[in-house]
Amino acid sequence: MKGGKWTRRFRGAAGPCLRVRTAALPGAGRGRLRVGQTLTVGREGRLPLGGQIPNTRVSRKALVVTATDFGWDLDVHNRNGATLHAWGQPPQAIAGQVRVTWPRAAVRIHTRDLPAATHHWVLLEDDTLPLPTAGPRPARDTTTGRTATPPPPLPMTPSQEQAVRLVFADLLLWPPSLPANPLQLKQAATRLGISEQGVCDRLGWAHGRALQLGLHQEVGLTTPEYLYFLVSTGYLAPPTTQSCRVLRPWLDED
Repeated sequence: MKGGKWTRRFRGAAGPCLRVRTAALPGAGRGRLRVGQTLTVGREGRLPLGGQIPNTRVSRKALVVTATDFGWDLDVHNRNGATLHAWGQPPQAIAGQVRVTWPRAAVRIHTRDLPAATHHWVLLEDDTLPLPTAGPRPARDTTTGRTATPPPPLPMTPSQEQAVRLVFADLLLWPPSLPANPLQLKQAATRLGISEQGVCDRLGWAHGRALQLGLHQEVGLTTPEYLYFLVSTGYLAPPTTQSCRVLRPWLDED
């Protein structure tokens, strides 16, 4: 939700950080969530959600989050469901127990009766979780039994990456925002001060890299499938966020 405030933010000693975003609130409190600690989010959770802005369609225990050495273990209890938005990846519905090993991921808690511009988010941030190294995954040679690793495509040039990040800016926002739609090529050309064909050329190089990396088919230059592929293979870095300040020592209890 654009213009919202943070209600809480938590960080563990090894880097994992959890934040909750909801409708506009007058401030933010912060504290630590250590690796191995579990936190309940919901109307009656240790971290309240759907309380200050009352909403009975957020479950009393909507989400249980555990910080681990490898990311986050989630247990979704919200009766109206939830959606996982891993940064730079397509959203996916989640239920029950889910493991997240991605440096930036958001869980959208569904309420179904809210206006379209209002959403409840649980943001999971961990700078110790790297994206995959840029390049193709090894392919096994079925004839010799050896693993063959082709040389990775060259990185995108600054102008190519600029075009990709501009056209897909809404899909790369952190924290996420809805709706998230690609920019039209004509609008991108105006903002970059180049021709529409120039934008197509820059995006075409990025699209070609995705095909070299294993994208299964050609897609439109404003279709995000190749963006998701570039992110998942390490060709676009996630955003950085400010470190957490410690203002709630009760979360430091062992």
